[in-house]
Amino acid sequence: MINPNFEGNISKKPSYYTNEITTDEDAGQQYYHSTTPGEPNSQSSNINSYTSKYPEYLFEPGTSTPTSSMKSTSPRSPLCIKDLASKSDQKFLSKYRTKYRPKMDDISKTLRRKTKRSKKFHEEVSTPKSLPFSVNLNEKLGTFSGVYVPTCLNVLSILMFLRFGVLLGQAGLLGIMSLLVASYIINLVTTLSLSAIASNGTVRGGGAYYLISRSLGPEFGGSIGAIFYFGLTLNTGMNAVGLIDCIKLNFGTISGNWIKVLPESQWYNYLWSTVVLMLCTGLCFAGSSIFARASNGLLIVLMIATLSIPLSSLFVSPFENKSLGIEYTGPSLKTFTENLKPLLMKETAAGQSYQRDSYQTLFGILFPATGGIFAGASMSGDLKTPSKSIPRGTLYGLGTTFILYSIVILAMAFTTKRSSLIVNANVIQDTNVSGLIILAGELASALFSTLMGVIGSAKLLQALARDNLLPGSSIFKQGSPDKDEPTYAIILTYLISQIMMLCDLNQLASFVTMTYL
Repeated sequence: MINPNFEGNISKKPSYYTNEITTDEDAGQQYYHSTTPGEPNSQSSNINSYTSKYPEYLFEPGTSTPTSSMKSTSPRSPLCIKDLASKSDQKFLSKYRTKYRPKMDDISKTLRRKTKRSKKFHEEVSTPKSLPFSVNLNEKLGTFSGVYVPTCLNVLSILMFLRFGVLLGQAGLLGIMSLLVASYIINLVTTLSLSAIASNGTVRGGGAYYLISRSLGPEFGGSIGAIFYFGLTLNTGMNAVGLIDCIKLNFGTISGNWIKVLPESQWYNYLWSTVVLMLCTGLCFAGSSIFARASNGLLIVLMIATLSIPLSSLFVSPFENKSLGIEYTGPSLKTFTENLKPLLMKETAAGQSYQRDSYQTLFGILFPATGGIFAGASMSGDLKTPSKSIPRGTLYGLGTTFILYSIVILAMAFTTKRSSLIVNANVIQDTNVSGLIILAGELASALFSTLMGVIGSAKLLQALARDNLLPGSSIFKQGSPDKDEPTYAIILTYLISQIMMLCDLNQLASFVTMTYL
């Protein structure tokens, strides 16, 4: 047994020592006797009883008492008094134990110093040591601008403006609310797990992948990270395509309600989506600081557009527009009752095709509208205190978006006929007090989600490459010399998103759901 309170002065035996073993019959212990050149073999003091169990250690030659200049060379060198052979040994060590025992003041100072150092280490944002740049914490993001705002902007999806009407008309109020609650339960469980991991260690760049890989292992986390990367890339393409759909419904030569100037066809739509994606990719090369400058303003625009939907039900008078296929009743209990139950159809005028009684298809379209909860976690490398900011900001953002979604769905269920919801995909804008407000909200949501998708996917790929989990990915671990922006990863993300934009909005939403789940 080792006594941690005794700081012995035992040192390794010099090479000139020779050991002879004798037996103390009274104590039942074997003693080592040291013989030094020029000295008689008579140094069989009580001290040598320590070496019966630890023969590799011995007191300094010619000394029978410890001195402060003698240092212990092994953590096993302090011996417990109970191991001594006789009472004289116990008296010998008792005399010096108090003298060399550390004082409580010294122990308290050491503990305070180590606690402060550990706390500082866990709170600071770390970067890999091999990177040739320094981190300025003043440029890092806080909980509100770094996590809450990106989460709200990414969760309040373009699908709310383009597909909530169709989903409400198909599934009814009870159906869409059940799907929404199921989606948020999944997101809540995921957020709680993410928060538990983030609050129990140092968080670096890589977002959710970094947290998973450091808790379950790089191999397991790498497989999840690769799937999650493709999901973020698909979500990027989905938002770019959704933005063009919004513009077409207002300015398209075929389906435009305002000015018919924008050519419409499959390849024209692909061209406009490419322009949007290239613009967002170019902005991402400017660095993550662009989000801190633009996100707060975009959130204000999106919040105003979202809240204008229920407010319009109080100020817009009932009307009917047969050319647009809209019958707006205003707040009506009769309309609410008609929209309560589901009425699934195989075809809708908005272009969606569903199998009868298939909630799976509806869930596949709705879930991506709630799946942006990792937006804040994806910015983990740019946060001041990610272990605190990620749990708080994500949970607050999740609660805020659920309340807003519920208010929007209830407002639509009370004011618009089911046939109008199914026929007109742009019914939210056409029944709003100002269509420009809705268009501004659509632009803010789609542009930010596309920007967030490009930079978030690229940072995730960079983290995967730095763990050497993907063969041939060493080039993607490199970052810009000044801010470590994942330049090559951004280029690859752009190329994958460019290919994915060949699919339509509903197909992309279903693919995103598969990767997220």
